[in-house]
Amino acid sequence: MARILSMWCHRLVVGLLAAWLLAAAGSPAAAEQNGQRNRAGQAVGSSAGQAAEQARRQSGGRVLSTERQGADGYRVKVLTPEGRVRKIDVPEQR
Repeated sequence: MARILSMWCHRLVVGLLAAWLLAAAGSPAAAEQNGQRNRAGQAVGSSAGQAAEQARRQSGGRVLSTERQGADGYRVKVLTPEGRVRKIDVPEQR
């Protein structure tokens, strides 16, 4: 009985630790600091996502990546419908 309880506690602790690590790594603040990207190549975080969406609408293409450009905003690489890669600078929206 004690062994079953010990195993159950161990699994609970490991599960909670894994969930906490995933939540911390997936936060927008951590993503911006670490330059993390989602599957579309966009930096995770509301401002970067907004910049990517604005560039996508402007070009009509597919977002390849989003990079922070200091305090000025973002540089978004987009694949246009014609098959060309275009860089679009999007000022920071506050």
